[in-house]
Parts: sequence; structure tokens; C-alpha cells
Amino acid sequence: MNGPPRLLLGAALLFWGGMTERAVPALACALLLEGAHWTRIRWDFKERSFLNGWRLSVLLLLLAMVLMVVQGAGRNAMAKVFSWLPVILLPLQFVQAFGLSKTTTLGTFSMMVRRRREHAEKFGLPFREVRFSFGHVYFCGILLAASLGELAGSPVFFPGLMILVSWAVIGCGGWSLQRIGLALPCALGLAALGGWGGQVGLSALYHYVTHGRFSGDNEMVLRERQTSMGSLGKIKQSPEIKWRLIPEQGQLPKLIRVASYATYYSPTWQVNLLPDGTRNFRDDFEPVRTRANPANPEDPEDEYFIAPPEPVDFDAAIDPALPRFRLRGAIPSDGGLLPLPAEAAALHQFATIDFDRNSFGTFRVKPSQPVSDARVLWGGAFATEKPPWVTKGEREVNGREIRIEPDLQIPKGEAAMLKEVAAEIGLHEAESTGEKIALLQHHFLGNFSYTRYNRVPRDLEDWASMDKGVRRYVKDEDPTLLGTFLQYSKAGHCEFFATAGALLLREAGVPTRYVTGFAVMEMDPDSGAALVRGTHAHAWCRAWDKESKSWIDVDLTPPAWGEMEVRQASRFQTLTDWIQLRREDLLVWRDRPGNMTIVTAVLLAPLLVGLAFIGRNLWRSRSRIDQGPGNRAATLPVTPLSALEKPARKLLGERPPGMPLGPWLVQLAPRLPQPALLVQALELHQRLRFDPAAGKEPAEVAELRQLVAGLRRDLAGRKA
Repeated sequence: MNGPPRLLLGAALLFWGGMTERAVPALACALLLEGAHWTRIRWDFKERSFLNGWRLSVLLLLLAMVLMVVQGAGRNAMAKVFSWLPVILLPLQFVQAFGLSKTTTLGTFSMMVRRRREHAEKFGLPFREVRFSFGHVYFCGILLAASLGELAGSPVFFPGLMILVSWAVIGCGGWSLQRIGLALPCALGLAALGGWGGQVGLSALYHYVTHGRFSGDNEMVLRERQTSMGSLGKIKQSPEIKWRLIPEQGQLPKLIRVASYATYYSPTWQVNLLPDGTRNFRDDFEPVRTRANPANPEDPEDEYFIAPPEPVDFDAAIDPALPRFRLRGAIPSDGGLLPLPAEAAALHQFATIDFDRNSFGTFRVKPSQPVSDARVLWGGAFATEKPPWVTKGEREVNGREIRIEPDLQIPKGEAAMLKEVAAEIGLHEAESTGEKIALLQHHFLGNFSYTRYNRVPRDLEDWASMDKGVRRYVKDEDPTLLGTFLQYSKAGHCEFFATAGALLLREAGVPTRYVTGFAVMEMDPDSGAALVRGTHAHAWCRAWDKESKSWIDVDLTPPAWGEMEVRQASRFQTLTDWIQLRREDLLVWRDRPGNMTIVTAVLLAPLLVGLAFIGRNLWRSRSRIDQGPGNRAATLPVTPLSALEKPARKLLGERPPGMPLGPWLVQLAPRLPQPALLVQALELHQRLRFDPAAGKEPAEVAELRQLVAGLRRDLAGRKA
């Protein structure tokens, strides 16, 4: 079987380098492989050499996997490993390109095939050897690696891919431009259009599933919070460990907040600061302030990130006597939200590219390392959010300025229901914020229950048709999802309790925000660290106390929710946790100064020694497939028969190195209408080259030229 056309692999490698931004490795691989067409140096590689090349490729694959894990590639580790396929498979393609044999067998890749062949040879049984050119496999591997590159979504990817595929199809088929016609270009064009459309569609579907229909394309984090209040069925969370809180001094917080939200559009919470959206989530972010470490003034990179907004006592925020812990967990490389206690004072030993905060106490980070690790100082009277927003003069009605307080806004569709429930509880009569919170806690703990199964259907009319007990209720009251929870079902998960609490406190005149984050409830008995899993995700609210001028956590979810959130652990969960924690610890250790150099040296030193040994053996065993210009073989005359080599190459492929022209052309006999003419031409060719008495008669040369012209006409139009 013939290999890929000349220069195709080089062009494909350069294409791979462009898509993955690895120009130097791509150029080096292209020059090495295409150099086989420019040099006559070859090695007599046997099957064992192919097998050793394959083993070396497997070794490179394992090494790449280890390096990706060490570098913290996360869930994209395998994609990044396969993006290096052209380098990983290079040893086997080198054996193919610089060996005398242009094909390999399936036994190279399968021990079972080798055992079957040995068994057949031992007992004289028939065995069919499947041989193929590895260059085609290598070409497909290059295209696969290019599709995993960072620039695979660029406009040049599919045109470049189609050019390479067309080149491969036309070159391997031995087709001429006249025989291609319009069918092949049309088919390849439709394939390219379908592939591009599929890529766009899958990308849009992935974005919709992972970010929701409300989020923008270029935002690092979600602008809105789509709750699960309207979703039917059991609310499921991942048992995967999201964060670890490793204690260093003092106690750990009970809650760590991810984000706060101000505006409710049933059943969605948003972060718009004004009801008309004139000031939104992205506009409110600003860089987190830093303070040099006074204990280490000589190191400018040793800084504290100050969590509270201005004004704040910097010395108090970095006081070594404050409770502190290490927060360790993974954040996507393109950025995410960092969970912190509401009383966070400062972060130390934290490596980031960007670190921003908004006035709600939401921290956005773009990490510089695969595992974020920071020392968090917290406690005392610190607060990471600003007081409630109050705006004046944004709008005027009848000449009067309108006072807008986003933390007191209530949706019109919920206002009547909330007023009725608040009156039932007695919230309007309570004076202090503490009394109102106490009334809410008594009401919810005494009358409501927690459930992970959302019994509130999307269509209340369908629910009413199935349950006569709620038919009149739905008809007369026309309740919302929140109203159904508060006035009828009285059972739900934490998002119901947090939303209901926030809006009821607003109805009672208390500025309140909806908060999402995690509850710290599981301790690792071995390390003493708190493990925060996806099943610990929680929602509560933060209420503003005018007397103390501070925000207060208000968690109205029944305390038994932690026991009901039973972790659905598989039988391998303990092993999975151990692997995850050890990997994170390894990545944190690796990112410390000097450690990555040690890891790289340990992994690459044996490989470099092995490559040096292989290179030494290759240098000693090299040979040339042609004799030198001073030898007799180089002075043999060239006959008109050499004109058959080009048309024959289209049918037979490249002539194997070292094979004489005559025996190679004999393979054309079955394709010719008059094979005897080829035999006659070969006899004349042999006489003109090796018979000292031949070649003196011009008639013999003219006869051979005439025979070759006839044979070229017979070969025209023949298919490979």
C-alpha cells in the first residue's frame, strides 16, 4: 500500500502547528519526515523496529498524560494529550519513512495478532498478513490533533482541513485534474459545510446547557442565577469535592458565600443594581486592593489582598491573630467565582492573573494555577459587601425625585401574596430586624419541611386537574411558584426558603439579598480539613440590620437539611476522593518555586538518555540505498524506459528504495492489453544498460522509445 503523497504530511504538520500554536515542533517534525524524500540515507528496519517504535510512542503517550496531570489540565487533560499526537506518533512514522519497507503489519500493534501468526507458522496453518502504510494513520492523527487546538474554531480551520483531505484523496487515488470533475469538490464542500454547521450547533448547545439562556457569550461568570424552583423531580448535586478548608488558626466559618443577588424575576435572581438595568453586574466590578506584607518588605510579590471594601483598617485586616485557614480548590482557567466567608478580612499567598470584587461581596478570579490555594484571614467586624444601595434623582415623577432601593424591590406579581403572608406572621408589627427574623424562623421551622424533591409543577393547571384538593385554590388565587410554596405545599429545598425569606423581609422593610454558596458541614477525620462537596451547595439570605449597620446571615432552611442531603457515594467514592486530594496537593506543591524544575528533570532525564542511545545506534547502522557517484553502478546508461516511471508511479505508487526499474515495471503487465510489448521493452532496456556491444545502433534506441510511447498510451486512463 502506498503512503501519503509527497509533502502532504509536512503541510498537515504545519497546519497542526498553526491550529495549536506550536509552530516550532510542527516545523521540526515536518522537516524531519519530508527529509526522507531529500536524502538517500535509510535503515533496514525489520518488524522489531516497528514494534519498538510503537512502544516508544506509547511511552511518550504515558509521559504526556503524566505531564498534563502534573500541570493541572483537569477534565481537558486527554484532549490536550491527544493534541500532541503528531509528536507522540513520530517514532513510528520515522521508522516508516526512513525504512526500506513502506508497510507495516497489524502485529506491530497487537500481541494477539503476533501470537496467531507464530501459531500458524509453527503448525503450518494459513495466515493472512494485513499490511498497510502507517503514514495514512499518522495523517489522520495530525488532523485529529489539529481539531483539538485552540484555533480549531477559527474561520481557517475547515478550509484548511478540506484542502488537506482533498489532497490526500486525489494523491492516494492517482487521479488527474481532468478525472476529478465536479463531484469530488462538491462532496467535500458539503462535508465542510456540514462539519462547520455541526461545530457551531454543538458549541451553541454546550453554551446553553452549561451557562443557560440568560448569560452573555463573553462573561466569565453568569450574570443571572436560574434557580431550581420551577424544576420537577429530585434536585441532584455532585458528590465531588469542590473546596477544602484547611484550618491553621481558630475556628472555620459555617458558610462560605459564592455570590449575592438583588433582583428577583420569578424564578430567576439577577444582580442588576437598578430595576431598569442601567447599572449591572459587570459594571460594578473593580480590582481587589492589595497591601504589601510588612513582615517581608523585600519581596514585592508578597502581598495581601484586602477583602472588605473601603474604608477599612489595613493593619487590622492583616492581623496575624485573626482566625485563618487555607482555601484550596479548582477554578476554570477562564475564570470563576471564589467562595469566601462574609467576614473575610484578607487573602495571603494567593497567585492570580485577575482578582475583582463587586459591592455585593462577590469575588471573581482568573487563576494563574490549576488549583487555587490561598490563606484566608477572617472574623471580627469585617464585611465584604457595602451597605444597601440607595439612589436618588435617577428618575422624576411629577417633579419629585424617586428614591430607588434595589434591596427592597418586590415583583408586582408576588406583592399581594407576600403582604398576606407577612400579615399572617405578624412581620409588620415587629420593630427590630432581629424580631422580624425570629418570627420568620419560628414560622418556617414550625410549619414547613425540607425536601429534595420539587413537588411544584411547572403548570399549576395540570396539577389542579390531577388533584381536586388544589383545584379551587388554583382557580381562585392563581398563585405563583413562590406563592404555592408559602401558602399550600409548604415543602421545598433551600432555594425556596431563601427566596421566601428575602422577599418577606423586604415586605417588612428590611433590605435583603439572596445568597448562594456552600455550607461547611463535613470534616476529614484524617487531616482535620473541612470538605465542601457539590451536595453542600446552599442558599440563604443576608439582611441589613440598621441598628448595628451590618449584614446578618439569615438561614431559614430547616437544620435537618444537612442530614437529608445524603451523599450518593459510589463504592469507589473514597478512592476517587483520595486521588483528587492527592492530585490537588501535588499541583500546589508543584507550583511552589523550583519544584516544577525537579518534576520535569525526573520525567525527562530517562527519556533523553533513551533517545541518545537510540540516536547513537541509528547513526552507526545508517546506510545509503544508492552507490556513490564514483562507482560503476552510477555510470550505467539511462534508457528511454525511464519515461515509464512517472505514469507507472500513479498506478503502483512510489518505487521502493533499492528496487531496480525493470522488476518494478513488471507489475504493470496485468494492466496492459499487450503485456508482450512490456516484456520486449524490458529486454531492450537490459541490453542497452548491461551489454557492452549494445547501444551502438541508433535503431535499438529508437525501437525502445517507440515501444515506451505505445506503453504510455496504453497506461493512460488506467485506474490504480
